[in-house]
Amino acid sequence: MKGMKKMMSCDDVMARLWEFLDGEMPEDERQALKRHLEVCGRCFPVYDFQRAYLEYTRQLATRAIAPSALRKQLFMKILELDGAEDVG
Repeated sequence: MKGMKKMMSCDDVMARLWEFLDGEMPEDERQALKRHLEVCGRCFPVYDFQRAYLEYTRQLATRAIAPSALRKQLFMKILELDGAEDVG
C-alpha cells in the first residue's frame, strides 16, 4: 500500500471541478483529480460537459462585439419597452 496515492472521491471532484477547469488547482491535486476522471464513469461526463461549456463561453468572448450604433438602438428599445410596462 505504501506509495499508492489515495483516489479523490466523486464529491471532492465535483466540488473542485471548476477550480480544475480554470487551472487554479495545485499540480498534485490536479493530477489526483485527473486520475479520478480517467476511471470514473460518473464524473467524466460532467467534466466533459463543463469543459465544453467553458470552451464555448471562451469562444463567445472572442467574437466581435455589436457596433455601438446597434447597441445604442437596442438599449433605447429596452428602455422604451421597460417604460411601457411601468405605465400599464
